Amino acid sequence: MRLPLIIVIVVLSLGCQTTTPLEYAQLIDKVANGDPVAVTDLREAFLAQEDLPDQMERLLELEQQALQIVEDEPLRLGSIGSAILDTYQASITGHYVMSRFYQYVDSPDATAEHLAWLDRIRADMQRLGDGSQDQPLPAVTSVEAQMYAISLDLSPVGAIYQTNEDHPFAILLQAKPADGPIENLTFDLEGVYEAMRMDFTSSSDPEGEFSPFSLIGYLAKHNDTAAQAAIGAFLASQRRTRDAIDWLKAASRSGNLIASSILARLYWEQASTTKDPVEKEEALDEVLENYLHAIALGSTDAMYALAVLYLNSHYGEENRASGVTLLTQAAEAEHSDSAMFLAHLYYSGDMVDRDLAKARSYYVQAAELDNAFAQRSYARFLLDRSADQTSDPRVFTWLGKLADDDDPEAMLLLGNLHARGVGTRQNYRRAVSWYKGAVKLSPENATIVNEVAWTLTVSDQDGLQRTRYARDIMDTLMEANQEARKRPEYLDTWAASYAATGNFPRAIELQEEALTVAEEMNFDDVLEILREHLDAFHDQQIIIEAAP
Repeated sequence: MRLPLIIVIVVLSLGCQTTTPLEYAQLIDKVANGDPVAVTDLREAFLAQEDLPDQMERLLELEQQALQIVEDEPLRLGSIGSAILDTYQASITGHYVMSRFYQYVDSPDATAEHLAWLDRIRADMQRLGDGSQDQPLPAVTSVEAQMYAISLDLSPVGAIYQTNEDHPFAILLQAKPADGPIENLTFDLEGVYEAMRMDFTSSSDPEGEFSPFSLIGYLAKHNDTAAQAAIGAFLASQRRTRDAIDWLKAASRSGNLIASSILARLYWEQASTTKDPVEKEEALDEVLENYLHAIALGSTDAMYALAVLYLNSHYGEENRASGVTLLTQAAEAEHSDSAMFLAHLYYSGDMVDRDLAKARSYYVQAAELDNAFAQRSYARFLLDRSADQTSDPRVFTWLGKLADDDDPEAMLLLGNLHARGVGTRQNYRRAVSWYKGAVKLSPENATIVNEVAWTLTVSDQDGLQRTRYARDIMDTLMEANQEARKRPEYLDTWAASYAATGNFPRAIELQEEALTVAEEMNFDDVLEILREHLDAFHDQQIIIEAAP
């Protein structure tokens, strides 16, 4: 064990002798000499410069110029790209526009050099982050964030600044590929924040307070649409709706998808709460306009939201069919909630002819897109005796992963599949194990407990009944949950569990309570079945039915 330890100590010692960071100018000399220089070293050295505010201001100005002409004026990109790289050698913007310039003038060697730099920079960014909010990609400027997307053939369509304890200043960018759904990418803009902080504290008001919010406010006043969207979203969260709308409209006019989506939700809230029919109609018009704007920018979320409004007749019965059209378009673009909604429509025959094959296809599509609700709903679809569906082994994989993440409904459904032998060998012991796991995980979840208790009480499969256990879990639930005591279906299960264990007086007492609650709540559709169960208990009969 001594030799490896000595080697580690030597390596660490050598490492300490060679970790003194080089200044940015020294690294640029190494690049000029053809020596290898890490992208991370270039970025960190650039951000460590004493005159960072001046350098950042120049870089931003040049990158914004490049962004404005990158698609239409390739000949001008050469001079701007060179100036960007003179300022910051590891700029994605600089290398991307230079590659565009050299492609235009047919210089393959120079093009390849800048494309190689692009690959290196992107790889370094992806080494440090994945674009999620928890692990944002590092970007020196907001323009570099956009150019990162553009260099991957994505079109930026929306942006909003964000702040949290781990990343004081970040930007969420929405970008659209040529085909497929919009992608969300988060970038850490620590460099911009640091430069602005240095500039702020060295100004005429060095004692002033600097924060991400003050930076966002400054950028918003300078027509930064991501900042305008951020202020609008904040004001909306503070219920300052009118002020929020003003800021969001400014961002939306510049084509910011995020701003349009927030505007649509704000106007929908107004339409939902006002009692003035004129104000309601005006708000609904704004909802429609902003969702259509978002749809034009490629938002499948907006397609789904507007489809729901159409289907719920908020734009009249004559436009309900437009909701199906929008859902179909969104599903074709891999929007899982839209596929799930279509599955429900074809399953129920609402707004479309009932088509179980199409329903199944949409369930599968949504499930394959990792929609947990669709995965659970697909299992219930397969368990529906009236649907008469063949089994699908994938449902066990999907539910198994959900169960591993402590999803009690997934556990319940796995119990149902094993109890019925759908897609697997019928196994009552495994079914009961899944049922008990669901209840243990979520003993106060009335829906889960009630379904498990009902199945284990009334099932026509003798080997599946666990009547004492069912009564015990219903006792625990109903004695602790006063809201459950107000639900006739839960009271019905509770009564059935007492009947199944031979206590008919208690079953009658609880069933009469269920009837009283149902009558008080005008639940006329369940009164007949509740009375039938009460009659059975009076005759000292238990409830038996096909379950699950």
